[in-house]
Amino acid sequence: MSVRQYVTTGATGAAMVGVGLLLAAPPGAPAPRSSVVEVRLASTEFTLSPGAFDCSPISGCALIGTSGSPTPTALAAAAVTPFRPLIGPGGWLIGDGIDADAATCTAPCNGGNAGLLWGNGGAGALGGVGGSAGLIFGNGGAGGDGVDAVHGADGSLVSAATAGGNGGRGGLIGLGGQGGQGGSDIQLVRTASATNAVGAAGGDGGAGGLVIGSAGSGGIGGAAQALNGDATGGAGGSGGGASSGSGGAGGAGGGAFSQSGTATGGNGGNGGRTVVGNAGSGGDAGYGSSDTGSGTGGTGGRGGSAVLAGSGGAGGAGGDSNNALPADDTGGADSTGGAGGAGGAGGLLGGGGGGGTGGFSHSDNGNSTGGVGGAGGGASLGSGGDGGGGGVATSDGTGSTATGGGGGTGGSSTIGAGGAGGAGGKTNSTAGPSQGGSGGRGGDGGSGGTGGDGGDASGPATNTGGSGGRGGDAHGLGGHGGTGGNGGTASGGTSNAGGAGGAGGAGGPGGTGGSSGSAGGGDA
Repeated sequence: MSVRQYVTTGATGAAMVGVGLLLAAPPGAPAPRSSVVEVRLASTEFTLSPGAFDCSPISGCALIGTSGSPTPTALAAAAVTPFRPLIGPGGWLIGDGIDADAATCTAPCNGGNAGLLWGNGGAGALGGVGGSAGLIFGNGGAGGDGVDAVHGADGSLVSAATAGGNGGRGGLIGLGGQGGQGGSDIQLVRTASATNAVGAAGGDGGAGGLVIGSAGSGGIGGAAQALNGDATGGAGGSGGGASSGSGGAGGAGGGAFSQSGTATGGNGGNGGRTVVGNAGSGGDAGYGSSDTGSGTGGTGGRGGSAVLAGSGGAGGAGGDSNNALPADDTGGADSTGGAGGAGGAGGLLGGGGGGGTGGFSHSDNGNSTGGVGGAGGGASLGSGGDGGGGGVATSDGTGSTATGGGGGTGGSSTIGAGGAGGAGGKTNSTAGPSQGGSGGRGGDGGSGGTGGDGGDASGPATNTGGSGGRGGDAHGLGGHGGTGGNGGTASGGTSNAGGAGGAGGAGGPGGTGGSSGSAGGGDA
């Protein structure tokens, strides 16, 4: 081996060569005589482990990160591309991933992954994904928020809003990263022609650790505002899943507003599932509102489900709706609130999640109907989830009807009690009939769930309270049927009739049936 080859191998390689020569010597052989051979290198001389070696322009050439002394080998000193340290910030074995820098990167910018064994993932930027955690310990990095839409001086769209980045996964023990918020599209200048505004979706939450750790929540959807066109809010991101820990909550949908066009709120994100732990709740939906057009709220996100032990996630609320169009024969002035999300199923030892509340609805000149409540989640040994309440409805147009949203059905259970039905939505119409929403049916189970009460109705014209929901049936030995819901009241009009009470549910073998609900009162 030549001197040049010996130096190039570095200190570690030289040590290994020495060990090999020692082992190759026969037993009892005399030790080699020490000899000194002076060698003068043609290149600039320095020691292999200098006290203060300047390795610029190479950055990050230290072996153990910023706290260690730079000890590059001859090959590393000749390198042009920087490499990750072994341990420390950005370390490939142990260390946190580097956060993306929005000021210097080009979108989307991903967060750096943590070290192979240990560390937190870096945060993303401008819609980039969060970095993954180390295999054993660490939390996933947060996804970067999306970029807002850009409009020119004349209001024209230059670049669309971008989605939020997904959160990074956690290690075997660690938390999932949060999803980034979707970019918004806000028009501030009225354009000559119709220009739509669209909010971007939020990013999904990262998965929790495989051994233990909760998942990340989904990002919020971006908002939208159109001065001369339609507006659509971005959907919320879904919550991440978990093995032993809480599932991530779904992100809320983005709200939408239009001065003259159609506005549609973004849907809420679904909650994350889990094996052991409580599942994530669904995200609330965004509203839809228009000054002189039609607005419709989004649908609430579905709650996540649990597999073994833990409760299902609650459903998200439906979005509110507002319609200001003039009355016509096509029903274009009608308005309906967004539906609530269904609750998630409970685990073997947990209860079902409750359904989300239906969205509020208002119409200036047409019929208005509140959003339907979400159904409760089912269960095995635990109780079924309660149904969500129906949305409130109001209307102002002459002869227009306001109808409350129906309550959601209670979740069923194999052994436990069925969930209660959701209450019907209340109503008011200033110049037309008003009809309260019907209560939801109680869920079936070892004992039946109670039916939901009907919604109250009011206004100067004809008002009718909503009917109560039927009680759930019992199928367990000696189980009692659920009680029916009470009817809603009616007041303030020329004709007012309370709603009928709901029937009781059937009893199980050897059990008794549920009693009926009471009828609602009505003014004379």
